[in-house]
Amino acid sequence: MSELSKRTKDLVHCLYESREALEVCDMLDRECGTETLSCDGWTPEQMERIRFGVLKLAHENKLELDAAIRLAQTDWRDLLMSAGFSQDLNAHEKWAKHASY
Repeated sequence: MSELSKRTKDLVHCLYESREALEVCDMLDRECGTETLSCDGWTPEQMERIRFGVLKLAHENKLELDAAIRLAQTDWRDLLMSAGFSQDLNAHEKWAKHASY
């Protein structure tokens, strides 16, 4: 299992209420970990693009959180395309800054 980056935790706490945020962090850690997504050796910061994609799709109600996680587990590249993070390697950071206001 891989840990979440500080930015991922901070973003989750901006998007969700306190108790729900803890559950979301746990789900991301457990179900969107490096081993689960075949991203062995990736750092928490490298995982942000995928995890932010999950959060974006869930936050914008394009998918339920569970469905966004399942999409990441099936093929995280499809998740990045659905979230609009496939063309720009920094798109997830730009979205996170906007989403955390």
